[in-house]
Amino acid sequence: MWIKKKKQHQLQPSLQFMDEEEETTSGALVPLADDVKATLLDISKRLEGSLESLVVSCGSIRDRFLEIHDQLPDDLAETIIPAAYLERHRLKLEKAKQRIANHRERQGIEATIQANRASITEEKAKLDELEVGPNSTEANIRRLNARKIELLAELEQCNAQLAVEEQKLADLPKAIKDQKSKLKASIKHLADQIKSLKIIPGTDVADVQAIDEVDQIRQRAISAIQRYVSR
Repeated sequence: MWIKKKKQHQLQPSLQFMDEEEETTSGALVPLADDVKATLLDISKRLEGSLESLVVSCGSIRDRFLEIHDQLPDDLAETIIPAAYLERHRLKLEKAKQRIANHRERQGIEATIQANRASITEEKAKLDELEVGPNSTEANIRRLNARKIELLAELEQCNAQLAVEEQKLADLPKAIKDQKSKLKASIKHLADQIKSLKIIPGTDVADVQAIDEVDQIRQRAISAIQRYVSR
C-alpha cells in the first residue's frame, strides 16, 4: 500500500497511510525515481552516524524522509519511520548503555574484590607464619650456634695441623742438611771402625783349647798340692 502525503508537522511513527486507489503486489519491488533514490541514499548515510547523536536529534533525517515518504512503498516507509524518530528511544539507549557500563564497573569491582581477598589470604598466611616463628627461629638459632661451636673447634684443630705442617716445611731445608751431615759422620765412623780392625791369627776353637790347656796345668798343680798336704 502507498503512503499518502499529509502535513509534515503531523507525521508520527504510529500514523498509518492508506490509499485504496493505489496498491502494489506483495512480491514486486516498485521502481523508484532517481531523485527518490538519491534522497534515500542521503538518509542512509545520515543513519550511519553515531547512535548517540541520532537519539538526540533525527530532525534532518525526518525532514528528508517527509520529502519522499508518499513516493515509497509501504514496507520501506514503515521500516524507515521508526528510524526517523529515534529520539523516542533515547532513554532506552541511555539506560542500556548505562547498564552495560554498570556491569563492566561491577565486573571490575568484583575482580578487585577477588584480588583483595587473595591478598588478604596471603597476608594472613604470612602473619600465621610470623606468629609461630619465634619457636622455630629459636630452635634454628640453637642449632646454628651448636654447629658454629663444632666448626670453630674443627677450625682450631685445622689451624693447629696447618701450623705443624707449615713449620715442617719451614724446617725441611735444615733437617735435610742435618740429616746429610749425620749420614756423612756415620759413614766416616764406619770407615774408621773398618780400618781399626786387626788381623787375628787362629780360630776361636784353637784359642779355647789353648786356654783349656793352661787351665789344666793350673788344675794339675792344685791337685798335686792337695795330695801332699792331705797325707
